[in-house]
Amino acid sequence: MVVEQSQNLEEKTYTLLRQAIEKGRLNPGRVIVESSVAKLIGASRTPVKAAIAQLQSEGRLTRFSGRGFIVQTSDDEVDRRPITAETLGLASDEAGAFKVRSSEVLYDEVESELVRCAIRGRLRINESDAAAHYGVGRTVMHEVLLQAQSNGLVVRDGSSRWHTVALDEKRITALYQLRMLLEPEALALTTGEIAPQTLDQFAVRLTEAAESYPNVSPADLYKMEEELHIDCVTACPNQEISESLKRTNCLHLASRYVLGNEVDLPESEPFFEEHLNVISSMQAKDFDVVKKEALHHLKTALPKVIARVQSAKMALEPLNLPFVTDLNSAST
Repeated sequence: MVVEQSQNLEEKTYTLLRQAIEKGRLNPGRVIVESSVAKLIGASRTPVKAAIAQLQSEGRLTRFSGRGFIVQTSDDEVDRRPITAETLGLASDEAGAFKVRSSEVLYDEVESELVRCAIRGRLRINESDAAAHYGVGRTVMHEVLLQAQSNGLVVRDGSSRWHTVALDEKRITALYQLRMLLEPEALALTTGEIAPQTLDQFAVRLTEAAESYPNVSPADLYKMEEELHIDCVTACPNQEISESLKRTNCLHLASRYVLGNEVDLPESEPFFEEHLNVISSMQAKDFDVVKKEALHHLKTALPKVIARVQSAKMALEPLNLPFVTDLNSAST
């Protein structure tokens, strides 16, 4: 099972079911019942319902005339075998592993603040004060900050004090240099690992967005960024590469939270054509072109992201978080 740890419960459930379908464990004609999946992963039916709705919108599932949903099939064959942990790609001891922890519930709220803190520069985060501010225990807040660390937003210094890693021009450039070295190779290696229908769906969304722009929501923009730069990279069979690229996730998060908020959407479409070129070469399984188009896209994106983050920094409201100290002006 390959599930990105920074995903929320709905996204984890969607990834789990999508991978089970793509790998054939949830075979065409297999009946899926929300309550059964929820019980297996140790979650409520709400995230399962949302994940199934997304898979249904993608054409992977259809509503079953009996009870539940059925994996898309070209014939009338129905497979009612019970779904087990193994069916979903979970080891027997992983059943119930998606049960929501308090830190997962809190993370998205804290993440948006940490992104804006990182855009401001190097700020100290007091773990105890943050826990008190959000009304949780130190253990929960520690888990939240560890997750933020895996996404490249915060680090701990030699005295075990947390601080944000400034998302400035120097760091953005360094992160993009890392991506230019590794991401084209990751996408080339992923080619053939992603189901053709998934790549088709990515291409359709990009084409429709290009035709509709600027009538595209920031959430949809982030989803299309996520599909290529996170989902495809996570599927890379060389996990050393995908793990190394996790620290660059903060670049995607910056766009997720500030684009359409502190920063207006750009006048011209931001990346659709470039993404389509990458996806098209992946569909054609032309590995060299995949790497060429991915590198071109990253080089083109770098100055845009620097300008976007600098604009966001100027537009941010004054800092008003009791657990944050500005290290740009304060002595350390």
